[in-house]
Amino acid sequence: MIARLRNYSGLPEAISEWTRLGLPQVAEAPRDLYDLVFFFIESRDAREVEEIALATEELGGDAYCCRTATARAMLVFEHGVLQNNSCQIGPDDRLRPIWRALSNYLAPEPPSWRLADRELRLDSTLVMGVLNVTPDSFSDGGLYLDKDKAVKRALDMVGEGADIIDVGGESTRPYSDEVMAEEELRRVVPVIEELRSRLEVPISIDTRHHQVARAALEAGAQIVNDVSGLRDARMAEVVAQHRSGVVVMHMLGDPRTMQEHPSYDDVVGDISLFLDERMKSAEVSGIDPSSMLLDPGIGFGKSLDHNLQVVVRLREFRCLGRGLLIGASRKAFIGKVLGQDVTDRKEGSLAIASIAMMNGASVVRAHDVKETKMVARMVDAVRRAQSIS
Repeated sequence: MIARLRNYSGLPEAISEWTRLGLPQVAEAPRDLYDLVFFFIESRDAREVEEIALATEELGGDAYCCRTATARAMLVFEHGVLQNNSCQIGPDDRLRPIWRALSNYLAPEPPSWRLADRELRLDSTLVMGVLNVTPDSFSDGGLYLDKDKAVKRALDMVGEGADIIDVGGESTRPYSDEVMAEEELRRVVPVIEELRSRLEVPISIDTRHHQVARAALEAGAQIVNDVSGLRDARMAEVVAQHRSGVVVMHMLGDPRTMQEHPSYDDVVGDISLFLDERMKSAEVSGIDPSSMLLDPGIGFGKSLDHNLQVVVRLREFRCLGRGLLIGASRKAFIGKVLGQDVTDRKEGSLAIASIAMMNGASVVRAHDVKETKMVARMVDAVRRAQSIS
């Protein structure tokens, strides 16, 4: 079971969501929205939801069950009730998920991201530079198929401020076909081997194939960026064996089918439950939680509204207790909003990156590294000023 804090921008947003989730009666409560703290809980087990709902009511809060495919409920506390009973919440096993969610939501950035040979501090936003050695990626396909060109691009990105280089040998754009692991290996391994001898920054391998991840780690990569969210148990075994960093991403289905009518009861809640389940499975496989970053998967099985909701409500994912990676650079939803082709989405990408950073992103994956790094430095300065004031 997971719990997440929910902040509303105003009553119209709240009423719209409550109505959609089958909770119209909540709007009738004669209380000020801003005097209340809202939690959502999700579980595959309805009994868990019933127990925490009962514990909430015993403590003086309210619990409302949602009409969704998974067991989900909204818990409502007045600020005073939550503060006055804080000493009872932590020790109560039934209520511990909401206490943990609140602590994670309010906490500063996770201190670091553990890789096999180092730790990356997350108190400043990191920029992950995109290096696609593919013929058909949606933005830069075919530009860096030649190893020398790929290496030069990586060196240039590091010079522009990239903290990580993410090497990918398979396009996972919508409706793309799967690339055989042998071909993917042929594309990425020589590049990683060359980069490892020339770069100090860590290298990430963007793959959903365990064979490619293993070979890339042996060639010198330190991070596995898995768009399939470790759904292949053999991928989790590879990560655990090499003690590498890992990005666990949400994707609805697979690249070939993911954009065929994507649907969610609640996009943030459904993604959160998926990521929590993948994290727990990864721990069972021997992966250290401190080596994980979470990616809600913008553009991977999401409509325009889904993508915007993920960005706006990104901090809710912080309730899961891990750092967050966002990869929205040049994606189609930006083009839909701005009416721009993929080659003219820089400004939109930077806008989304800055909002994601303000809402809790620890790492931003980007094609335009120099500009994204400058945005990150500015946003970090604003966030530090906020913490002082």
